[in-house]
Amino acid sequence: MPIPRLPASATGDEVAAALRDQGCAVVERLVPRALLDRVRDELQPHLDATEPGTDDFSGRRTRRTGALIARSPSCRELITHPLVLAAVGDVLGHATNFQLHLTQMIGVCPEELGQTIHRDQWAFDFFPFPAGYEVQCNTIWAVSDFSAANGATRLLPGSHRLADRLEFTHEQAEAAEMPAGSILFYTGALYHGAGANSSDAVRYGLNITYGG
Repeated sequence: MPIPRLPASATGDEVAAALRDQGCAVVERLVPRALLDRVRDELQPHLDATEPGTDDFSGRRTRRTGALIARSPSCRELITHPLVLAAVGDVLGHATNFQLHLTQMIGVCPEELGQTIHRDQWAFDFFPFPAGYEVQCNTIWAVSDFSAANGATRLLPGSHRLADRLEFTHEQAEAAEMPAGSILFYTGALYHGAGANSSDAVRYGLNITYGG
């Protein structure tokens, strides 16, 4: 099943419907590339000072820099984008409210291996959430173009409805290729993982997660 793709004119209802159906969706060219360039410029000193991950899951050739609200004024435009808040508010509408859960700039460097396919909701100590209950809604903004070659996030559309603790390979997943300025939405129950970077450039993405 392909990843649903929507235009920048999409509504929050349309994005939320795609998330309920397939657990993921890409909205292409939602913001100007120049805004993402500004974000990268603001965060570059912090990225340069960040050490790579210390295990295969974090990525031994991947840098993850957080505290984006404090470090990048331009990131605030992305975090509070009206389409994002509308879609997330719909998906997490079963909760009394939702809040910002995680912000990080991720730089996947050349020769990085693919990340283990997983569910983000496993971060909650593998708590057995009821089927169909989404505890979080995640976004990844493409700061640089995402391609299969440079490690675009790999997803299994529809897998948010599957049993827990399953194992998948990258060959079974689809790369969320998208141009800079686009955004990938996916739920906490969707199986996914960062792809391997076989290119000669760093792939930059902003991971912003909201929890209910």
